Amino acid sequence: MTVESSHRRQSGIILAAVVFTGCGFLPQKVSLDDQRIQPLLIAAASFDRVSHGFTPIPQTANDVRFESRPTEHYDSMLHISARTARTIAFRKNGSGYVWTGEQEIFEGPRRFKTVDGTFNEQITLTYEIEHISGAPLGQLYINYFGEEPTLNAKLLTLPLTLDDVRPFLKQWGY
Repeated sequence: MTVESSHRRQSGIILAAVVFTGCGFLPQKVSLDDQRIQPLLIAAASFDRVSHGFTPIPQTANDVRFESRPTEHYDSMLHISARTARTIAFRKNGSGYVWTGEQEIFEGPRRFKTVDGTFNEQITLTYEIEHISGAPLGQLYINYFGEEPTLNAKLLTLPLTLDDVRPFLKQWGY
């Protein structure tokens, strides 16, 4: 590959990234006070997240990403990284947006090794009223990734419940 063709290829990649970001193909970095996401945050308030084990939406965040390009599973999505990592899905309706699902990931202190690398243990809560991730609809779905024997044993026989994971979330400081 010549230097000229290499520069042309790099320019094409940069142009494609700019086009995809501008068209909503890639999530756009925004702030929580961005006016474009205020209707989404209002719709998100309709979900009783605390009674389902989720934390309140934070007032400040390390990173907020906004997906505005509709897909088969949602019309818009927010990704909010603060103390936890959260993804919230929405459907557009005539007057704004409707909350359709949420997932929150809680990271624990212990690390474990896999073939893909070393990770912190995690508890993931998912609640959806429309198919987004494959979780059962209209009920809390809880998953655990790590080496905690009690949680892994329960995963083999029963779905995890809030009662199963609350002691761990409390121990982890959530």
